Formats: sequence, C-alpha cells, structure tokens
Amino acid sequence: MSKMIWWWGYLHANGKIAVKRWFGDHADYTTDCDGNDFVKKVQKPFQALNKEKALEFLTNKLTKKEQL
Repeated sequence: MSKMIWWWGYLHANGKIAVKRWFGDHADYTTDCDGNDFVKKVQKPFQALNKEKALEFLTNKLTKKEQL
C-alpha cells in the first residue's frame, strides 16, 4: 500500500508550476509567498501519491481558466 505525501505548489510568473513537498510549515505557502512578484497563484497543501500526481493536480488547479 502506497503512503500519501503532502505537497503544495505555486504558479510561477514564467508559467511553470513549482511542486514542493510540505512538512507542516504554514509559512511555506503563506508569508513566504506574499508579496513575491514571481508567485502568481498558490495551492495550499494537499496529498498525492508521488510528485507526478502532485504536478497533475497542481496543473489542473492552477492553470484552470476562470469560468464566466
């Protein structure tokens, strides 16, 4: 049985998605990102089986077009 891993991530100003492991520090995705011009959108921590699944989740969440 595979163990789920905690991740968080953000959409960089260059359009790339950064996938980060999360070890419980809330500042990682809050104060460390606030006011950072390179960070366009942040996804709070979530669980995924591996980095590939985390990137898939982040891609869906962070690059989704806003619906009118």
